[in-house]
Amino acid sequence: MKYSIIFVATAPLLASAQQSLWGQCGGIGYTGPTNCVAGAACTTQNAYYAQCVSAAGQPTTTRAVTTTAGATTTRTTTTTTRTTTGSQPAGTGLDALIKAKGKKYVGFATDQGEFGNTGITNILKAEGGCVSPENSMKWDATEPSRGSFNFNGADALVNFAQTNGKMIRGHTLLWHNQLPQWVKNIGDKATLTTVIQNHASTVAGRYKGKIYAWDVANEVVADGGGMRSSVFSQVFGDWTFLDVAFKAAKAADPNAKLCLNDYNINFTGAKLNTFVQVVKDLKSRGVPIDCVGTQTHTSVGGSDIPNYKNTLTTLAGTGCEVQITELDIAMSTTTSTSALQQQQRNDYKTIVSACMGTSACSGITLWGVDDANTWITGKHPLLWDENFAKKPAYQGFVDGINS
Repeated sequence: MKYSIIFVATAPLLASAQQSLWGQCGGIGYTGPTNCVAGAACTTQNAYYAQCVSAAGQPTTTRAVTTTAGATTTRTTTTTTRTTTGSQPAGTGLDALIKAKGKKYVGFATDQGEFGNTGITNILKAEGGCVSPENSMKWDATEPSRGSFNFNGADALVNFAQTNGKMIRGHTLLWHNQLPQWVKNIGDKATLTTVIQNHASTVAGRYKGKIYAWDVANEVVADGGGMRSSVFSQVFGDWTFLDVAFKAAKAADPNAKLCLNDYNINFTGAKLNTFVQVVKDLKSRGVPIDCVGTQTHTSVGGSDIPNYKNTLTTLAGTGCEVQITELDIAMSTTTSTSALQQQQRNDYKTIVSACMGTSACSGITLWGVDDANTWITGKHPLLWDENFAKKPAYQGFVDGINS
């Protein structure tokens, strides 16, 4: 992807009643200027967002930048984009194996900072058919201040995926964590509705036609069941903030699958029951939800693993596509013994086999590539060790595909 950077001084909008180049000029709930400066035209991107686009019509990223002297400028990044049509090419390794058995992908979480590591990129290219952004598409990364978007990291991931023929799972449009303080400070429903609509529309709309599935919302269910406390649940008072996010995402990218994602729903109990009921209620209200994601961060010998097939069956009962979205199996100690490695191999086989035996389960994403680059420091949770050597867990994954 090619970038050219221009710095343009921010101009007052009220004096001319015209929106600046690349500024918002329309959309549901928008009340600002609707006329664009000379050389630009107001172009509808989606139902909630129209933008002043130059005659060249190149999509851009605009964000406010404060210099060391305290001055504020507007940074405009012009990008070239490519659209993908038809089916993605088959991968090799694990991805090829799982596709041969009728599933859609094996994927990995990654981000721009790892693309300079040839050990990681070699595995991504050879073994995976899908990538998921670990952090670059989250709210704090994409919209750190209201209306000012930064897509540098997300664009890099999308470019990597398209260059290498990989599918993409978008993660995530709405989450109570990694949420900028300005969103947490919102106290009225009308404002928060507009903010959710604009954020979901802008982020999902930027990658229209390039994303296989979006985690529209993440971790909305409390650990003991019921609704997780967040600015979204507190301001809305019910689950309808999900309606807003899903409908905005659908308008922005009609062909992407839209998912609700959560953790610890690989265990039976109140949280799983609430999650399933929320999905069913969304569908009953006509909210466009296509898939459910179980993160499946678990541990070697975990009590959830023997019952995992039943969990997937329960999730499939929602009528949605089921995706394993953030799989890793951590050891209980920093010492990777042969006994733990063998148990980890068996556990990966059990989980992968459960997906293979559940028709609604479409694919599996590992949350990272190797044990040296993982959010679970020192617990050896993945298929490759710190030196990119395959562990017994890799064979367990293969055994699960072939089971």
